[in-house]
Formats: sequence, C-alpha cells, structure tokens
Amino acid sequence: MKNCYDNKAFNEFMHQDFGFLANWINTLNAYEFVSIATLIGMAIAPTLSINQQNSLGNFFEQLGQTILTISAQSQTVKHKMKQNSPVSKNDITDVESEIDKIKDELIQLRKDALMNDNI
Repeated sequence: MKNCYDNKAFNEFMHQDFGFLANWINTLNAYEFVSIATLIGMAIAPTLSINQQNSLGNFFEQLGQTILTISAQSQTVKHKMKQNSPVSKNDITDVESEIDKIKDELIQLRKDALMNDNI
C-alpha cells in the first residue's frame, strides 16, 4: 500500500509557494475579503453533497486553526526571545547619549530662564 508521501501530485502540491496567495489576500480590504470568501463558498457548496460540505468545511476550519496556531506560537516565542535578549552596549550608549543631550538642554533652559529674569 502506497502512502501519501509517495504520491507525485501530493508532493508537487506540498512544494508550492502559497506566499503569493497570502500577499494577494493582504491587498484586499475587509469587504472584498469577505465577499470573495463568501462567493467562493457559495460557488463550491452546491456542487457537493451534505457530507462533502461538512468534510470540506471542517477541513478548511482545521486548516485555518492550524495556520493561526502556528502564527500565534511563533509570535509568542519571538516576543519572549525579545524580552530575554540582553541589552547591548550600543543600546546603553545610545540611552546614555540621549540622557546627556537632555541634561545639556536642561542646563541651557536654566541659563535662558535666568537671563530672562535678569532682563
């Protein structure tokens, strides 16, 4: 018995770049997005039996949940890694430089205020 990984069509499908589809979908506004999805659903559903509708609908639900779960976990890990990353010396130097600039501005503001009081 052959498994699905030996199937040429399956392998070709799995090696497609679906990024173009995601990029295109991201160009749609909210109403276009919903309308296109609705029209595709309405076009497909009548050609399927009730059992096929249930199966395909559940398949797409699972597909969406899988993609969303992967994305959510990736964001969580990325955020956690950002929080745990050590502060670089460049970051500290930049902050110290900004503090020095603020100090200089405060000193100048004090001098200006004193000069205005003396006038």
